[in-house]
Amino acid sequence: MSRKIAYSGILLSINLILLILINVIPINTLFIMGLASLPISIIIMEYGPKNGFIFYVASVILGFIVINSKIQWVVNTFTFGIYGLIKYTIERDRPVYIEYLLKILFANTAILIVYFILKPFVYIPINLFTILAFEVSFIVYDNVYSLFIEHYNIKLRKIIKKI
Repeated sequence: MSRKIAYSGILLSINLILLILINVIPINTLFIMGLASLPISIIIMEYGPKNGFIFYVASVILGFIVINSKIQWVVNTFTFGIYGLIKYTIERDRPVYIEYLLKILFANTAILIVYFILKPFVYIPINLFTILAFEVSFIVYDNVYSLFIEHYNIKLRKIIKKI
């Protein structure tokens, strides 16, 4: 039990360090948010989705404190932060084409929620190019996320278990 708490705390601190970097590095914030979304997948693989949800809630609460721009916090909370849980839920005994359809449906729903929350505060241009760029970027993000999970399962898990 103490190993579980310690490991979760270390991953949460890595998550928060990456979220703090959003304040320090003004460019590539979406890339950093994508990196910050990876530790939740480790928690889900090691300890299950219930602990993954607890990790997500802790990340959202602490992220609210450490991210200066609440606009970036909203984007992280509704898109990147929860994606590990969504991915876990969707990728359970379904054909690949249904998985991608559900993932794109989630991505579009999440970005619409973010759009309507941020619309009163920020001008966000919406056109066909923006939508297509978002869809392609999301598919790339999902594939990179899957590669990270595969790399963790094959290599990193063995190294961490030795420690």
